[in-house]
This record gives sequence, structure tokens and C-alpha cells, in this order.
Amino acid sequence: MAYTKKEIPTLNPIITTNNLTKRFGKATALNELNLKDGGGISGFVGPNGAGKTTTIHILLGFLKPNDGTATVFGLDCWKESLKIRQKIGFLQEHPAYPSAFTAQRFLEHVGHLYGLQQPKQKAKDTLKEVGLAHAAEKAIGTYSAGMFQRLGLAQALIGEPQLVILDEPTANLDPSGRLELLEKIKQLHKDKGICFLISTHILPELEKICNWVSIINEGSIVEQGYIQDLANKYSSNTYRITVSDPPTFLKALQKQTFIEEAWSEENIIYAKVKDTNAFREEAPRIATAKKMQLIELRPVYGALEQIYSIAMKREEQ
Repeated sequence: MAYTKKEIPTLNPIITTNNLTKRFGKATALNELNLKDGGGISGFVGPNGAGKTTTIHILLGFLKPNDGTATVFGLDCWKESLKIRQKIGFLQEHPAYPSAFTAQRFLEHVGHLYGLQQPKQKAKDTLKEVGLAHAAEKAIGTYSAGMFQRLGLAQALIGEPQLVILDEPTANLDPSGRLELLEKIKQLHKDKGICFLISTHILPELEKICNWVSIINEGSIVEQGYIQDLANKYSSNTYRITVSDPPTFLKALQKQTFIEEAWSEENIIYAKVKDTNAFREEAPRIATAKKMQLIELRPVYGALEQIYSIAMKREEQ
């Protein structure tokens, strides 16, 4: 992982929500959401329709919550939204830009809206910062998906924000494009101290740059914390088992007193154990007694995908 709790020892959240609730007619989009960020690069993850974009729109003052509170920099997101937006940058999931404009011209216009003293120079510097200096005078309509996203990042950065919120920033990029964009985010945080909240459902690359993650499902937070802490929580006594007869082994395993819970995902068995020594001794004996092959038995280490999978699995039960 790129960042650990040791590197950001004190949680000083920029974003805080308290029992945040948002309804659209009879549908509840957010159900008493309690969200906070880790003060560095935070991931906000969950399945499509979980409430990520609704949350972001409330944080930006675009939507008024039905109940609960939301603050950014200690400011009320509905009553003081203008002050908040002066401190943050935002890249939405499906941005739209004037295709006939060059990137330079577009960012100069954005700079004027921010009231910058030298918008032309700032636009030039920001395009260089995101790796678009070579395409500054090209029409935006000719840009590739990767260039388009870099322009969106430039727009989010030009006002010199303290926080940047990115809604599905890598969704339309190929693997190399995703890695390049995330590395740029990591560099900006390191060099300029800009904090980021990254909303996404694409997990593998996110783990490389985030220090904190909040997992949302059906409008509520199901887990959040430093990735390092969550890795320890979910992996220290969780094991992955591969056997030749998964259903039979799982049924036998679930009867053992040293097992807290056990389940199967695509013929792979996962077990959260109470007594590690007893589990390591008895699991091979169970396989032998049932006349099956024990192919693999190893602890699960804290990849973000695994944290997410286990947290969501527990939520469903």
C-alpha cells in the first residue's frame, strides 16, 4: 500500500456526515449515513446504486438532505455550500466540455470564474501538471478518454483546492490509463498536500494510493477505517481453503466450535476462526476423514478487494 496509518497518525476528517438521510419519493437513497474521510487519500466504494453519487451531491450542496447533517471543513453542506465549493475541486462521473474549445481556452475560462489573477498562466501550468501541455491547443473534441479525464482533473485543480472529490474517475479508462491517473493523484497529494475523496467501484488500483476507505451499501456505511487496520481486522484470523469437495468440507467446518463463521464463494471456502491453532490442526484432519484433497489453506491478507468482499458478505447475512 502507498500510505499507512503511521504516515497519517491522527484522523482529522475533512468530511463528516451524521445520520444523513436522503429520500427520492418513496425510495431511500441514503439511510442514516455516517461517513468520514481519513484526511489523506480516501476511497469511497460500493456497488452501483449504493448511494455514492447522492452523497457527493449533498457534500457539494447540490441536494438537500431530508434528515441528518453533512459538513465539509466544518461547514454545513447545504447552508454554506458556496464557501465549501471555493475550497474544493470536483470531477463528476460524466463530465461535458465544449468540444470546439481548446483545453487552454477552456481552463482560462474556468480560471476567470474562480477569480484567478493570471488565469492564462494558471491554465498553462495546470495542463502541464496533469500531463496535457502537449495538447493544450488541441480541440477538446479530439481528445482520447485518458486525455479527457486528465482535463477533468485539471479543471478540478485549477482553483488550488484543499480537497478534490472524484466520482468514478477511472471508469472509462483502460488499465494503463487508470494507473497513470491514480499515480498523478498520489503525486499531487504528496507534493501539494491536496486531499482526495475517490468514489469508485473499481478496487484493485485504488488500494495502491488510498490510506482510508469507506464502504457503502444500500445507503449506509458498512465499514470504514484505515486500510491497514481493516486488513488486520479481516485477515488476521480469516483463511482461504481450497479442497476437492467444497460443499462437504464446508458443512463439516461449520460444525466446529473454533469456527466463528464459514462460507463459500465460487468453490473457495473462507473461514473466520476463533482459535487459529485448533483450526490449523483440525482442518487437515477433516479433509482426511472425508477422504478429500486439501489443496490450499492460507490466511487471507488485506487486499482492498478482500476487505470489501468480506464486509459485504457479512452485511448480507
